[in-house]
Amino acid sequence: MAMITIVSGKGAPGATTTLAALAAVWPAPALLADCDPAGGDLAPGWLGQWIVDGTIRAEVGLLSHATATRHAVAGDPATLAEHVQAVPPARHVGLLAGLTAPGQHCAVSARGWTRLTVGLAAFKTTTGCPADALVDLGRYGADTPWPLLLAADVVLVAVRPTQRHVLAARPVLAELAERIVPRRLGLVVCATTPAGTREVRAALSRDVAVEVPEDGRAAAVFSDGIDGGTLPRRSPLLRGMRRAARRLHGTYHSYAPAGMRAPASTLLLHGGIR
Repeated sequence: MAMITIVSGKGAPGATTTLAALAAVWPAPALLADCDPAGGDLAPGWLGQWIVDGTIRAEVGLLSHATATRHAVAGDPATLAEHVQAVPPARHVGLLAGLTAPGQHCAVSARGWTRLTVGLAAFKTTTGCPADALVDLGRYGADTPWPLLLAADVVLVAVRPTQRHVLAARPVLAELAERIVPRRLGLVVCATTPAGTREVRAALSRDVAVEVPEDGRAAAVFSDGIDGGTLPRRSPLLRGMRRAARRLHGTYHSYAPAGMRAPASTLLLHGGIR
């Protein structure tokens, strides 16, 4: 299984929207983890309708896991499952809902982040299938949980093809590069064109792992839950994310012959990752 984290500099370049879209088209079971210490937007944004109707409980997730395991001396992947909820519009995805207020990160603590990292790195569905962890760390800062960055297979810095966002990404990349080897550090260029992506790559001297096409209508599904959060399956955004998801998944997994792969229905329980 793989752990992919996304972090950003100032200016909300679109990291959360990108990660939600990536999870929606991930070609295998995925655990979408909202680990922004300043408070999460994944569930209130894309999945807000299901919070309102009670299908998703905002209080079940990162904080409830940290509280339930506060006396544990080591991380245990088995303890994470009861804090993961099914995502109605993408049943292969499980959600670890984020914090609902900035001050709550103090209740997680350094040990809590470490326990969570162990759980994410080895998480399995209730049918025993490994799930890749897609982790949103929000805006990089003093409270960013380094255990998740250090354990990730790849750390992606989100940036838009504008001068403001490029300048905001430079100090973030510089700090990350002090502890993360170059092959594990890349870029997500959001709301871009091929020319914009080339300019960002040249300006930051980093490889681009994910290129997110400019598609405001589809992006608003994942950022604000328009159209009830229903996946815009024929949109340029999801077409681009589908290619990126297959490429990233293929980087960290060996594919079995088609006849030997378990069908998706055998990977899920009750129609979801749980």
